[in-house]
This record gives sequence, structure tokens and C-alpha cells, in this order.
Amino acid sequence: MKSIFSVPAYPSFFASRVFSSIAVWVDFKLIFSLLSFGFNATPRTLGLAVALYGLPGLFLGPFIGVITDRSSPALVMLLSSSGRFITSILLAVAPTEQFFVAAVLLKGISNLGATPAEQILIRRILSAEQIVSTTTLTAIVDQCTKIVSPLAGAALAFASNSKAAFLFTAALALASATCAVRIAKVVGWKSGAGEARTRTPNFTALWRLLLDKPKFAVSLVSILSLSLTLGLYDSVLVILLREHGLSASAFGTIVSSTAAGAITCAVFLKRFLRRLSKFCVMSVSLFGFCLTVITAGVLAATYAQIALLPLCALWLMNGFFYAGGVMVYSISLQNESPRDMLGVLSSTCRSLQLGALVIGPVVGSWVAQRFGTQWTFIGAGGIGLFIAIASFMVLSTKFARPEMP
Repeated sequence: MKSIFSVPAYPSFFASRVFSSIAVWVDFKLIFSLLSFGFNATPRTLGLAVALYGLPGLFLGPFIGVITDRSSPALVMLLSSSGRFITSILLAVAPTEQFFVAAVLLKGISNLGATPAEQILIRRILSAEQIVSTTTLTAIVDQCTKIVSPLAGAALAFASNSKAAFLFTAALALASATCAVRIAKVVGWKSGAGEARTRTPNFTALWRLLLDKPKFAVSLVSILSLSLTLGLYDSVLVILLREHGLSASAFGTIVSSTAAGAITCAVFLKRFLRRLSKFCVMSVSLFGFCLTVITAGVLAATYAQIALLPLCALWLMNGFFYAGGVMVYSISLQNESPRDMLGVLSSTCRSLQLGALVIGPVVGSWVAQRFGTQWTFIGAGGIGLFIAIASFMVLSTKFARPEMP
């Protein structure tokens, strides 16, 4: 693990990744805290802000990916960091609710360049073994950030009692921009030789890639199943806790349990991959995740009250399996994607995930209202298992042929 920090540009990349991760979580907490308590926004405005923050990735992601493939990852990281810096300043000085919401849209757009640029940079500077190391390391950092950043965001909003808390994320964006400049000293400001020159996403080529890379197709279907299952139940988890006699603080405890499970998986993932194939680890992760969701629904249907401890244990396993699936997918993306399509492929896959996460809560909340929250969990886990089994059966029969070199 320590050896990757001796790779030129990696320390700057890792620092930028940490700054960006913290900024995204703090921004999210601040945006909706200040809309609720600073501007006294209506539920309609809050829903609009959520859509404007997340939907740019759904529609613009593949096009940003093409731009990233045609450019230097350092340049895209610099532009993304600069955009996040400017939008944080705009949020900090927003005079009206409408101005603030418009700045939220710009913030969502400015976040899009970081992920494909990071994927391309990882592929360019690290070996296959080092890619596994950085995937597990960044997963640990992201989960720790997931726990600490919302608390930091709440503390900043409370301490400043104003939009000035966004100056903190502006400072983080400025630090990321500095890291991008340092990265450029190694990889340069121009795209690498032989990288993509197309101006728009070639979805036909992406489809052919999936047909010719059945192992990657399995990883993609698995991550989409994970995202859809999560989207279906995640929005009603708080309702399930409330209906079964648990307090509001229980939700935070369960989130921490999920993060602890993810960190545990990241620590042991390299050992798993030495003994098992990525396909096997992905399969176990997907099935294990879906079974924890079904178990939660069965418990909710069986007992009028549920103790917090068994739910924490269940969500510890939930986070463990979910993180395993996400990390194996990330490794497969790096190993299976053509170098000249890594940016657009990663962005397109991310857009598909966002689509699942957008559709899931709508369907899940309808099922909970119509049939009960327990059936949302049972149905979500069951749908995930069904998609996984069907996909594996189709892929094993239809695409069982040698992969492209």
C-alpha cells in the first residue's frame, strides 16, 4: 500500500481525492441545511434543488466523459476544481433563494469532471496491482469522510449561522486545484497519445464493448442492480425505523454501521481477490447485499418492534457487501475498459447508476405507501436478486466466448 505513494503524481492525486470527497459531502449537507433553515424553503424548492444537484450527471455525464478522454486529466481536474471554487463563492454570497438554487445547479455541473479525470489518471500512472490498492484506500477514506463530513457541515452551518460556511468548501476546491497543477507537472496539459478524438459519445461502440467484454458486462449489471436496490429502499429506511419504535438518532447509528462494514471490506478486499476471481467476489457481494435487504424486510414484517443492535449488525454486513461490489466494479472498469474510452465509459456507467438511484426512491416510496415499508425492502432485495440471476444466466450462455485482447 505504501509503495503507491512513491509513484509520481500519486500523492497529489490522493490529496485532491480527499479534498474533493470532503467538499462533496459538506456541500450536500450545507446546501439542504441552509435551504431549510436559512431560506425556509418549501418542500417543492428542496425537491427542485435535489434534482438540479444530481440530474446534470444523469444527462451530461457521457459528454463530460468524452471531453475528458480528449483532454489531459490534470486539466479537467483543474477546471472542475475551479468550477467548484467559483460555485462555492456564489453559494456563500447568494442574496436570494432563486440565486442560491441556480448556484446549486452550477455546483452539480462543476462536480462532473472529477470522476472521469480520476479514472483516466489512475489508469495512466498505476499498475494493475496498484489499482487494487488505491481502490481499497480511497474506499476507506470515502467512508471515513462519509461519517465526519456531515458533522463538519452541520458544525460549520451552526457556527457561522450563515452561508459563509461555503468558504470552507471553496478553500478545499482551491487546494484541489493546486494538486491538479502539481499532477500536470507529471502527466502534462495535453491528452495522451492514441486517446479518443471523438466529439460525442459513441453509444454503439459502448454497446459493442459490453458484448465483447462479458466479464465487464457482469460487473456493470451488478453495480446497476446494487444501485437500484439501494434506491428502492434507502428513502424509506427512516420510516421503517420510526414505525418499529426507534428514535431519530438510530438512523445515524445505522449509517455509521454501514460505513464500518465498508471499511472492513476495504481492508480485506485484496486478500479476497488473491483467493477468488473478481466475478466470484462481485457475485457474493451482490447476493449478500440483497439478502441483507430482504432480511430487514422480513424482520419488519415479523416484529412490531425491532432492537437497534440487530439492525446495526445487519447494516454492518450490508455496508460490507455493498462496498465489495462497488470496489470490484471500479477495478473491473480500470482493467477492462479501452484506454481511449475510459472517461466516457466511466461517465456513462455513472449516469446509468444515477438513473437507478433517481427512479428507485420514486418506486420505493409508492410501494411503501401502498403496501407497507416492509414490502419495499423485501421487493427491493428480491428485484436485485432476480436481475442478478437473470443477467448471469444470459451472460454465461450468450456471451461465453473469448474476450477481445
